[in-house]
Amino acid sequence: MGQNDGNLHEGHRKRLRERYIKEEGLGSFDDHQILELMLFYSYHARMDTNGIAHKILNRFNGSLIDLFNASPKEIMRRAEVSEKVAVQLSMVSELVKYYIKKTNETRCKFDSSDVVEKYVLSIFADNNSTREIFHLICLDKKRCMKEDIIMGEGSEDQVKLSMKEVIQKVLENEAVYVILAHNHPGGAPGPSRADLKTTEVLKEYLGKLGIKMLDHVIVSDNSCYSFAAHRLCNLMYK
Repeated sequence: MGQNDGNLHEGHRKRLRERYIKEEGLGSFDDHQILELMLFYSYHARMDTNGIAHKILNRFNGSLIDLFNASPKEIMRRAEVSEKVAVQLSMVSELVKYYIKKTNETRCKFDSSDVVEKYVLSIFADNNSTREIFHLICLDKKRCMKEDIIMGEGSEDQVKLSMKEVIQKVLENEAVYVILAHNHPGGAPGPSRADLKTTEVLKEYLGKLGIKMLDHVIVSDNSCYSFAAHRLCNLMYK
């Protein structure tokens, strides 16, 4: 690569950074430009990151979402990039989840089904798992989050839950309120008979300990089913 080519790439990078600063975001950027902007910090200033960005995207069918959801090993294998680049790209979705979780922990009071559904959708966002995953959300007396714990992962249509382990985690976190959440991969978000039974039994156990279950939310794709909103199992936020 000649010196003029290197200068050209450096100038292009500078213009793209300045555009991001001026526009205060990525709203007008194409997917390959977003990726290219990230790659500036993984490749030498004189390298053509535009071409590299197009190549990586093509290996993931042109989808940034598929790319960011992939593991470092999958990115290395499919895009043929270094471990450094793969780790950087795979961190995007994890950082988003971390940011949402911490924002909710510090600012959000879980006092309505709307607030809870928004949070639960965020923790299952971009989750391509084909297995049910069960979350236990522990809240303090002000209904602010203390911890969100994954209590189990199961098959496509069920997940085994240990009542003993749930109670143990609730007590460890000194929770005053709890919310349950799990997903129905590829199915309807409505509760199964097993979901209803689990909720009733766990609610009874917790009630004996003076701990109130506020809701049980089921997620399928981008929709939610709130037990409290449907007045199931006598769950409510009042």
